[in-house]
Amino acid sequence: MSQQPTTTSEELFQAGLDAEAAHNYLEALYKFTAALELGGDQIPIWLKIGNIFLRTMKYQQAAETMEFVLGMEPGNIQAIYGLAISYFYLGRLEEACAFIDHAVEMQPDNSSFALDRANIHSIAHSDPRKKLALYREWGKRFADPLGVNSKPFNYDRSPDRILRIGYVSGDMRDHAVAYFMEPVFAHHNPKQVNVHVFSTSKQQDATTERLKKLVPHWHDVSTLDDDALYHLIRQQKIDILIDLSGHTQGHRLYVFARRAAPVQVTWLGYVGSTLGMKEMDYRLTDWGMDPLGNEQFYVEKLYRLHCMASYIPPANTPLETTPPMLRGNPPTLASLNSSRKLSDQALLVWKRILEARPEVQLLIHVQETNVDDAVNTIEPRLVNLGLPLDRIIVSPIVPMEEFMSRGDIVDIALDSFPISGGTTTLHTLWMGLPIVAMNATEAVSASTSTTLKGLRLEQWIADNEEDYIAKVLHLLDHPELLTEHRNQARHIMQQSALMSYANRCRNLETSYRHMWLNYLLDTPTFLMVQAPYADTLQQLRATYEQSQGQSK
Repeated sequence: MSQQPTTTSEELFQAGLDAEAAHNYLEALYKFTAALELGGDQIPIWLKIGNIFLRTMKYQQAAETMEFVLGMEPGNIQAIYGLAISYFYLGRLEEACAFIDHAVEMQPDNSSFALDRANIHSIAHSDPRKKLALYREWGKRFADPLGVNSKPFNYDRSPDRILRIGYVSGDMRDHAVAYFMEPVFAHHNPKQVNVHVFSTSKQQDATTERLKKLVPHWHDVSTLDDDALYHLIRQQKIDILIDLSGHTQGHRLYVFARRAAPVQVTWLGYVGSTLGMKEMDYRLTDWGMDPLGNEQFYVEKLYRLHCMASYIPPANTPLETTPPMLRGNPPTLASLNSSRKLSDQALLVWKRILEARPEVQLLIHVQETNVDDAVNTIEPRLVNLGLPLDRIIVSPIVPMEEFMSRGDIVDIALDSFPISGGTTTLHTLWMGLPIVAMNATEAVSASTSTTLKGLRLEQWIADNEEDYIAKVLHLLDHPELLTEHRNQARHIMQQSALMSYANRCRNLETSYRHMWLNYLLDTPTFLMVQAPYADTLQQLRATYEQSQGQSK
């Protein structure tokens, strides 16, 4: 009888690599584990298992795996880096900072390590000067050298011709950025701008298809490397190129570093701090996110819009106008932001609220995809800080339709601090929930308080921890205020600048025209003109014509 050939550990390991490359992570984990049982090389296999845990957001298991590898090989750089990422998502921020610093010391030429170092420190510490230094260090080392040999542009220099605008994003799908950009794409004036989208992600869904119908030129560039994308953008003769990812997944900042367009702008995707690269000319923001004086914390110039973004709520989001606590349910507070934003400082404040109101329960939303992983990630922190687990509900990521129904079970939302919510804040307000938030001036901390100020809901903005607690307790003691807000929340938002889509898009196009004139004038300064579009363009053109006359 013939025997079946025996599968070797090396073959199983390769099969695991193939499955991982195909994003079949469960199959990859099975293959790597089988290779381990057959006596394969321990450290590479355990590292792959740890990385699978990271990819599938099993951060506690990832940390334990990387710790095991370090026990076998104390100087293993991949395990050190893996622990930095694991600890970051587990909320062990000081340890994450220490490990990512160590990783950068060991491999100073690793651009990913340097960038993750800046990102992790940005979340762990609120010192804007330190953030600026870390991102600028990354920019000088890895991004800025790419622009040294950039070729000049020979584009039509007419001041008021139709501008070719390009948006680069990895989030043109069911994602927060898409909710901001859909009304922009729908309201762009083809007499002023010719719009191109360069979509860098292979993920596509119904949102992608809807957005495609709003854009005259859609480029799926998910398979292009940075050089190929750079040349494509140059071939399309894009005048103003807008980055919508920042330092998030799917970014193509190295294309911007090569100087792909005469004017380059970052917007929406990353509001944590500067990008740190000199070839990014502008950051679109507003006076709430970046008050006067914040210029010192950015490499790019700040261009302040009337309102930083538009908001379009998800479809199919019915509103329950009666708070759950008035329908016989226990009073329920909720943290709906990603749990990576949850600081121990905020959790301890929420603990004091629960201690003051024994009948209240707390829902915590986390970024894991199933309940077991969610609990494994957050519960050790809650135990360590002494929060009452029997009154805490831990929820994994849920589909958007289910998320938008959280208002049916939640009475009051609690904003995280010092890192505040962004799009989640807008979704939460659309649910009809009040949000208690900390006041702040730095962009990454001020997003929610800025939104509340813009909607004239300042009564929920706290100046300190005691004020934060007092505002939550006041709302719990006055449920009629919750009812009143639920019945007027959507009207407030619909009447605000956030949902004045045509005006927001006109302001945006004015900013693009202004930047184009600055480019033609070759000046690093610009006027903050607040007039309506036609008047603004007239003033800008007059300035341009005056400069042209003086140069003759």
